[in-house]
Amino acid sequence: MKRSKKRRTKFMETKYFGFLIGFFLFAIILLLNEGTSIFSNIEEQMLDVHFGFKNITHRESIQEGVSQEEFDSRISDDILIVAIDFNSLSQFGKWPFPRYREADLLNAFSRIQNQNERERSVFLDIFFIEPDQKGYDDVLLLEALEDNGRVFLETVLDEFPPSSREYDEFFERQEVLYERWGKVSNIQGDWHKIPAYYGLQPPLIPFGRNSRGYGHANFHTDSDKVYRRQQLVTKLSRLVETYRLDELSAEAALPVDSSKFERLEWVDKNERPHTIPSGISAAQFAELTAEIVAQAPLRTVDTDNDGKIDDSYYVIRKYQDFFVPAITLSLALDYFNKTCDDLEVILGEYIRIPEPMEYDVASSSWIPYEITIRDPVYNPDGSLKKPGVTKTLDEIKIPIDEYGNMLINYMGPKSFADPQGRKTFPVRSFAGYAANPPTVDPDTWPRTKALGNKIIMVGAFARGIADDEKPTPFGLMYGVEIHANALNTILMDNFLYRVPAWVNYLVLFAAIMLVALISSRMSTLWALVLLLVGLVILFLGISIIFESRNFIIDYSPTAAAVVLTFLSIIAYRVMTEERDKRMIRNMFGKYVSPGVVDHLIDNPPELGGVDKQLTVFFSDVRGFTTLSESMTPQELLNHLNVYFTVMTDIILDHKGTLDKYVGDEIMCFWGAPLPQEEHALLACQCALKQQKALEELNESWPPEKRIHIGIGINSGIMTVGNVGSEGRMNYTLMGDPVNLGARLEGTNKQYGTTIIISEFTYGFVKDKVTVRELDNIRVKGKNKPVLIYELVDCQQNEVPGPAVG
Repeated sequence: MKRSKKRRTKFMETKYFGFLIGFFLFAIILLLNEGTSIFSNIEEQMLDVHFGFKNITHRESIQEGVSQEEFDSRISDDILIVAIDFNSLSQFGKWPFPRYREADLLNAFSRIQNQNERERSVFLDIFFIEPDQKGYDDVLLLEALEDNGRVFLETVLDEFPPSSREYDEFFERQEVLYERWGKVSNIQGDWHKIPAYYGLQPPLIPFGRNSRGYGHANFHTDSDKVYRRQQLVTKLSRLVETYRLDELSAEAALPVDSSKFERLEWVDKNERPHTIPSGISAAQFAELTAEIVAQAPLRTVDTDNDGKIDDSYYVIRKYQDFFVPAITLSLALDYFNKTCDDLEVILGEYIRIPEPMEYDVASSSWIPYEITIRDPVYNPDGSLKKPGVTKTLDEIKIPIDEYGNMLINYMGPKSFADPQGRKTFPVRSFAGYAANPPTVDPDTWPRTKALGNKIIMVGAFARGIADDEKPTPFGLMYGVEIHANALNTILMDNFLYRVPAWVNYLVLFAAIMLVALISSRMSTLWALVLLLVGLVILFLGISIIFESRNFIIDYSPTAAAVVLTFLSIIAYRVMTEERDKRMIRNMFGKYVSPGVVDHLIDNPPELGGVDKQLTVFFSDVRGFTTLSESMTPQELLNHLNVYFTVMTDIILDHKGTLDKYVGDEIMCFWGAPLPQEEHALLACQCALKQQKALEELNESWPPEKRIHIGIGINSGIMTVGNVGSEGRMNYTLMGDPVNLGARLEGTNKQYGTTIIISEFTYGFVKDKVTVRELDNIRVKGKNKPVLIYELVDCQQNEVPGPAVG
């Protein structure tokens, strides 16, 4: 039982209990991380911080007005932004331009003599939802679209369906795009989770028919309204039919075919849609019916228009879902000579593009796709110093979440259209191509436009022409450049990967345990310093891994956890150490000097003893019985208290440790709990000082109250320590030298002396004391006689302090 109690007490020590605090906080952080969005929201902003450390380009001015810029090898050479910039507005007037301007742009790309050096594709980040006021301009643009044959248009998806007048027309427009380019059909995973769009704004049917492909241009913001991801595959839902709830039953089988991406849906009173799972049992359908009745709005019908409700029911809608690729995914597929049918989509894991190819302009053929791992290094004279390293990709796996979102690996801050401005991606002015379009005569066409195999992305690049500047990790950026960053992420196989959850939890656990170890065993100041250094090292390490390996490791849960661990353990230390300090002060404050108590607080004593070279001191009142008979008990007690106070103060002034009072006897010692090199000399000095102080006291007392004492001093190896129990202990001495000291005190009666020291004490102080040799005595329990001395005088130097070691 006693041993069990000791184990529990030891477990409560900070150096052990700190780990329990760490385990507890680890569990709390896990619950917060899994059950709330606190840390995920913070991590979104931490991602921006990591982006800020990217070293993307190096710009060097080589002469006035001329600069040379080196781009990151992870930025594709085949992405070009054609900007509708201030220069274009200055030349062509206000936006939107007449559509013949877009026609001139497309003709400038397609009308070159060397058709092998054509662009790979042209993405027009421009809406063609309504006819132009001048029909002839539409005709010119349609002809340019057909002649170019490589133009990708965008569909804007809406959360709400179009009006009933436009509903069928808009979906027919979209069907034209499906026929031209296709739609994603190989979807694996729970596609019901993908948020649905119910409305759309596709280009006019003639434009769709003359396009090469399409894609949606929608982006979603994170919780802080920053654009960090793109939904590469999203869901467009077309209403097929509506049912009354009372028309359906589980027994009759729900009228949907999940293999064709059909589903049933009901909408609650807050306009939140809920998909009805297929293949549910009768019991589940009954529960669903009760839920719909409780939460869905009731549709009422007045069939005869008399103002009275004739019928009411709950509406169930049947939708046909279509999976629409993002425009960047469509452009990447075209670049790799693939279509939507080649895609494999596993929601929550990846989108796979098998066997990507690239068009080789020099050989006019498709070859396996390669990316540059390391750029070649050249000597100052232009000769090759170290060849570059490339990698052929057998497939491209785009990591996506369960909703089809890909994190965009932004490659730098926004670009500027000005030739002297900073550029992450190359930017050229719309007017530079469209201002002087080639004629229809092939003989007048330029040989090339130096756009071989490039993906040209045309979009707004001036403030005021569209609400197109969006917040990104690098600040505001035009929508077309966000598309460029998303496209570059795919083309360069430069994806951002969130490490598996177990890696984050391992880092979290290791950091917490390390902080628990440090905080519970080191001083608070050093623990704080190491904590701050550790947080900086962790952040830099995560940033380096992000930059070099594209892995995202959570920082905020670990940072919060280690700070909480540190504060919790320090708080626990304060509580437990204050308790320990009170206990030590209570135990030793009356026995030793304040300086010794302070040292003991930093080095708490434990139950048990150690052997040390010490000097023990006993003093006793002579004739105590006679003294007690001359006073009442109360007077005797007060008289002795005056005596004990003076004697005890002298002991403490000489750095002695008071052991106990036994009646009229005082026991004390030197050399513990702290080592004292001159323990024997201090005891001798104390004895002589007490003798002199007692003489002064006696002079102030009447003869019948005067006190005479005997003092015995002995030195030797004694066992000193705490004796007792865990709850209550006494710090004292044990051993034969202690017994000898007690007997020497009583021996004063035989020789008529006041202070007797043993030969063992004399051996320590013989050069510093004056003594009178008394006798060789044989004490009880000892065969060998002991030489004893009367202490007459000794050096009264400044009392040395305790040796702290």
